[in-house]
Amino acid sequence: MNNIFVECFGELEDKRYKNKQHLLLDIISIVLCGTLSGMKDFGEIQMFAETHNKWFKKHLLLPNGIPSHDTMSRVFSMLNPEHFTDCFILWIKKIKKLLNEDVVAIDGKTLCGSSEKANGIKALHLVNAYSCANGITLKQVKVADKSNEITAIPEIIQTLALQNAIITIDAMGCQKDIAKSIVEANADYVLAVKGNHKKLHEPIIDVFNLVKNPKFNKRLKPSMYEHEIECQHGKIENRIVRALPINSILNQLDLSEWKNSKSIIQIEHINHTNNTTEFRYYISTIAYLEIEKIAKAIRSHWQIENNLHWVLDMTFKEDESRIRNKLVAQNMSWIRKMSVYLLKQIPNKISMKNKMIKNCINPNNLLHCFEII
Repeated sequence: MNNIFVECFGELEDKRYKNKQHLLLDIISIVLCGTLSGMKDFGEIQMFAETHNKWFKKHLLLPNGIPSHDTMSRVFSMLNPEHFTDCFILWIKKIKKLLNEDVVAIDGKTLCGSSEKANGIKALHLVNAYSCANGITLKQVKVADKSNEITAIPEIIQTLALQNAIITIDAMGCQKDIAKSIVEANADYVLAVKGNHKKLHEPIIDVFNLVKNPKFNKRLKPSMYEHEIECQHGKIENRIVRALPINSILNQLDLSEWKNSKSIIQIEHINHTNNTTEFRYYISTIAYLEIEKIAKAIRSHWQIENNLHWVLDMTFKEDESRIRNKLVAQNMSWIRKMSVYLLKQIPNKISMKNKMIKNCINPNNLLHCFEII
């Protein structure tokens, strides 16, 4: 690879014995190129590299040829996941011009295929921070299970530069300490509120129900924003966003511990195809009069599901991966996440899967991802 790649990954610790036959950066490069070309495991990556042996020899050192799939797996079991992710983000920042963060969505994902039910070992669960402005994962943290997301989220917030960004989190992360950590990072939050916070959830519902009563309309007048009607995947949907100032529920609830909270929000999700209506509720540091900003932040949160988690499962078949070693699974999940971002940079207006097929047929297409040509 080029000098920038060597500079960014050169400090990554190699824990193998001194008599190693393959260079660490060669192995990382081969695994990344193989993943970008649709290879699902180390065996497939080895076959891909051997098939394009001449191409790899042109761009890598390869003192002892293409490493075996066992060697790749062993090396990835020794990489420090935190250092590995940091090297990747540093590399991306040097080869791509990233936009300032606007909305950063935080959500967890379980790698279902990594469990060992016979031995009572649960599947690997990762909490991801996703930049909606840049379409890139900024951080991933391993937790024991979904319930432990609460402890991982403050760690993510503390390690990222989130000044002036809006942090969106689902109901699992709707916690007073998390709200405080976001404000201390000089960022705003929009937190989903559900039944796990009954003392907060029920008063918000009550207040928005009062708004519908003509007797109270003069006292409670929400800001409103209506998204354009969407017609996708056989569904016709509409979303109406309403927001009220936080003092609307102060008589029912003490919100002093919800740091800098300024507004409560209701999303009315209307499915015209099924003739159903669903309501969702949020709490935010953004003033209720900035309703469009709130509405777009909430809508942006779904990018982490649609543009990351869904792609990882449907295009990269992450849930089908049978990697049992948790360190290997964690590092390979990060490789896939970086591949999602890099494939988006290929200018061709074709599906991500077709981009991977083209890379597999002609590895020169990979050079577009790395800004080499």
